[in-house]
Amino acid sequence: MPHLAIPRLGWENEHLATYLLSQIAFVANPVTVADDIGFDLLCALFEPRSVEGRKRLFPLRSFAIQIKSSDARFRADSMIDYLKGLELPFFLGVIARSDLSLSIYSGEFLPMMVTHLGPPSRLGLRPVQQRTLSIGDSYRLSRGTHELKLPYVLQLTAGDDASTRDENRKALSDLCSRMHANISTRVSKEYIYQLDDRGSYQIQAGPGSVTTFRRNLYLRLAEVFYNLEWLLKNRPMEFDQSEYELYDDLYETLSTMHDDLPDVLHTIRGRLRNRLAATG
Repeated sequence: MPHLAIPRLGWENEHLATYLLSQIAFVANPVTVADDIGFDLLCALFEPRSVEGRKRLFPLRSFAIQIKSSDARFRADSMIDYLKGLELPFFLGVIARSDLSLSIYSGEFLPMMVTHLGPPSRLGLRPVQQRTLSIGDSYRLSRGTHELKLPYVLQLTAGDDASTRDENRKALSDLCSRMHANISTRVSKEYIYQLDDRGSYQIQAGPGSVTTFRRNLYLRLAEVFYNLEWLLKNRPMEFDQSEYELYDDLYETLSTMHDDLPDVLHTIRGRLRNRLAATG
């Protein structure tokens, strides 16, 4: 029986993408014909290091990537459940067979969109050539469809030299690091998103954040007391009494206003207070 051309073309594109990605990452294919899980390849970037005179490859950050043959907007309704639960950075790769290249676009604004607009019932993904997008231009809700733009990241080609591969690996690794952090902040319900590498952040208040921001503050205050205790014990010259008093006053105020402060906060505050009293 003759093969269908379109499935074979997709298979060839996926294999070309695997080859190009394998120059900078370990690549695995989790997809079978009967079980399309919403992305084609799982990748773990690697870093070459010399160990005992031999080059070895050490894994770095991981990501998932969907392979397409066109950079046109496409409906991704079937991917919604997977993308909502995906705790890896998501990318789109567009194959150009003419020059054996793979253009990569990032889904870095996905966790912000889900937090701000809620889980989508219909989803459109649009690769764009801009490398930098403002948060206001990265996604929108239009006629019941969540529209997400995927900014351009970089291009891999079959002719990349070692220097270019190193630059591409570093660029993807840095971006994955930020995307991992933003996915984690959504999962941990902190809703503080880093938008770029220059220190720009978006803090999303709303139905989700309003139920967790007090708890997050209490835990951060406990972290402060733990670090002040460590400084007092290990670097007493760096311990600032006035800084401690500022945070202790905040604790006293919170204690009078709320009766649901976590035990870990009460415990470390009491322990630090006793240690200070013992040191005179």
